[in-house]
Amino acid sequence: MEFKQCEFCRRPYPHMGKSVCSECLIKLDEEFVEIREYLYDHEGAGIEEVSEATGVPRKSIFYLLKEERLIVGDENGCVNGILKCESCKRPIPTGRMCSGCKKEVISALNESIGAYKLPKQVIEEDEVEISIKGLAKLQVK
Repeated sequence: MEFKQCEFCRRPYPHMGKSVCSECLIKLDEEFVEIREYLYDHEGAGIEEVSEATGVPRKSIFYLLKEERLIVGDENGCVNGILKCESCKRPIPTGRMCSGCKKEVISALNESIGAYKLPKQVIEEDEVEISIKGLAKLQVK
């Protein structure tokens, strides 16, 4: 099991795909609810206003933006450049990449998956035969 340092509390935790520990993840969920409730009554509020009114740190707000749980932009949908695509550096409203760069990554992954052909083979183990040809099929002898 791999351990990482939590992005928020700096304590080590067993890494399971997120950059924060389970305790901080629970706290982030609670902060998200506070932000959501505030935004229901104050639509279009800025990051500074939301942070001051709710007591949620800016770091938490940016984390929620990058996780695509919040969107930043004005009433016309214009993005103000707070977040930038990690690939092409264009302003984005949420997440880590713009839609164009996401499409490129997905296309590259699909191409690499299509280029990889599974070998045709049969593996026998404990009276179970697994035939691999594209997709694995499980058959009981």
